Amino acid sequence: MINRNYSIAFNFRLDHSNFTIPLTAEIEVHHSEPYYVVKNFRAQSQKERSILPDVRIKKVNGIWVHCDSSKETALSMEVGEAIDRYEAGQL
Repeated sequence: MINRNYSIAFNFRLDHSNFTIPLTAEIEVHHSEPYYVVKNFRAQSQKERSILPDVRIKKVNGIWVHCDSSKETALSMEVGEAIDRYEAGQL
């Protein structure tokens, strides 16, 4: 069951570098489990198609992980922190 949708903005750091890319994404909150579908990843100035495939993440013991692997990645951490800021009213 989808309960709400919103957009987030975050900086994604490329592996093994100091280079970051400002991105935006749309969030679908599913409260049945709960988990979050993150979709429509775009550079902040881009309005067209997504640059990454949709991902599903959830928070387990305070750590943001992918639903399919239960593994934490740089992407799940950055998106999860942006979700935390949004839900805390800090965006």
